[in-house]
Amino acid sequence: MVLRLPALSLFILFFGIGGTLAQTAAKPVAPAQPVKSTAVGTVGVIAGDVDSTGLRIASDLSRLLDNGNELRVIPIVGKGSAQNINDLLTLKVVDIAIVQSDVMARFLKTNRQPGIQSRMQYVAKLYSEELHILSRMQFLCLQDLAGRRVSFGPRDSGAAITAEAVFEASNIPIDPLYLDHEEAVERLKKGELDALVYVGGKPSSAFDGITHKDKVHFLDVEYLPALQASYLPAIITSEDYSNLVAPNESVATIGVSSVMALHNWPPQSERFKVMTRFVEKFFGDFDKLKAGSFSPKWREVNIRAPVKGWQRFQPAERWLTINAQAKVQAKVQPVAPQAAQQLKTMLQRFVESQQGASTDQEELFNQFVRWYQQQGAQAPQQQ
Repeated sequence: MVLRLPALSLFILFFGIGGTLAQTAAKPVAPAQPVKSTAVGTVGVIAGDVDSTGLRIASDLSRLLDNGNELRVIPIVGKGSAQNINDLLTLKVVDIAIVQSDVMARFLKTNRQPGIQSRMQYVAKLYSEELHILSRMQFLCLQDLAGRRVSFGPRDSGAAITAEAVFEASNIPIDPLYLDHEEAVERLKKGELDALVYVGGKPSSAFDGITHKDKVHFLDVEYLPALQASYLPAIITSEDYSNLVAPNESVATIGVSSVMALHNWPPQSERFKVMTRFVEKFFGDFDKLKAGSFSPKWREVNIRAPVKGWQRFQPAERWLTINAQAKVQAKVQPVAPQAAQQLKTMLQRFVESQQGASTDQEELFNQFVRWYQQQGAQAPQQQ
């Protein structure tokens, strides 16, 4: 015999028991505590690929500046300088991009991002990245690559833009391929490729595991007049790559400056305040980056060096100006209020003596400081 219960009875039985069990098993849950957000203090720094100097630099910035409370610095793996600029201008998670200066110049020339000079500024010029052209052993100079298959790296990457500039300036027609570095290395070893181009700070781990036994070597790159506006002369030695360059030999090449760029946030915005905090801490602790276990590339950096054609982030410019004056004040005796007029007269004399000289304010200020210190007994004295 099947026991049948009215539907109402089943409803009461099921939910009555269920409710009792739920009350027995469940424990009071404390109200969720608000989680302290660190978003306003987070700075995303996009750089190069995993083997790049730029990513090492971004990692160093995180190690030094990230205190977990007021400031978080998060390195982001990028896809080359051109894409880094695009990401800086379009992605909310990217606040700072480490990019090649020649790529920035290319963006200006081609108007690839309309109004980019008003949308992007720079904090500082950083280290140099060297151009590496690795070829099969049978090629002895760059001209030997005419008509050959050469990998420029991914399309629109910093390496590709530099390679295009070099081969165009050298008037050497080649068959360019746009391959990832790892694929290019393997194809070069197999003889399926004649040469590859890579731009990165020496010594780069991108060449780990490659030796003369692979029948490859670096080619010299001539520092042609057409390249001198955007690039610097550089050399690669056996100290950089002992398995590819013979002792007491060197390879001539060129270097391109990297730049720390940021989005031009409105001064009233929260992001502007975070970037100001980042810059002040970065500049204030900069000397620490030149020591310890940080990248040796930091020793090449002059944070005061300008980037032609671009405007520096105003809080960065202000910090440099204030601290330049502070250094001077530490060396020069304070001037009493009574000597203010005399100092003003000296400044006027200096300006008049510099007619036709540089109009750069910082350089003019530094020149005045040197001139002032040379005046000796003529300088205003304390009363």
